[in-house]
Amino acid sequence: MISRRSFALVIMTAICTVASCSAQCSVPEVVEYPAPYNGLVCDADAATKRGDNKLALDLLLKAAKTPLLEAPNVLLFGRIALAYAKLSLFKEADQYLRYDELTLFWRIGIVRCETIEHSDDEVLYRDGHLLNSDDATHMANELCGDAYRDLFDFQNDGIESFIPVAKAILRHDTIRQEIALMRAKQLRPKH
Repeated sequence: MISRRSFALVIMTAICTVASCSAQCSVPEVVEYPAPYNGLVCDADAATKRGDNKLALDLLLKAAKTPLLEAPNVLLFGRIALAYAKLSLFKEADQYLRYDELTLFWRIGIVRCETIEHSDDEVLYRDGHLLNSDDATHMANELCGDAYRDLFDFQNDGIESFIPVAKAILRHDTIRQEIALMRAKQLRPKH
């Protein structure tokens, strides 16, 4: 006869196996609440560690499309860029690095969303100038909207509110450098 506690443990293990409850990883992109997103991110991290970069990329792209409640789902752009680079897809890697950079500029207030005159649509501006590119248009759809308007307004916050953004900037720079090394290695003539 199996005890209730053992039975509950078996059921939870089965549910977690089916639902991919591997969100016990400690990558910085994991969010506060349990969600399918966390399982995808952690599974992608595990795939990367195993060297299965194609699976990691597929999982990251799926996670990036998973809605998050507290913020636009832009946390994974740097990790997606790195996954593309590991597959020698540098054009796509560069695109996601640009997305990540625009997100960081938005988070620290260098880039802002502004409503287009006589419209409800929003676009990205930097230093009072419209950012007019495919990347900026794509990111305006990701970053702008009433729900996110004051998400990263640091005017009344203490210095500790900048720490997550500072860490994200450092991660972005590390990923950018790692991709540059991969590109250089691939371009280096073979003897």
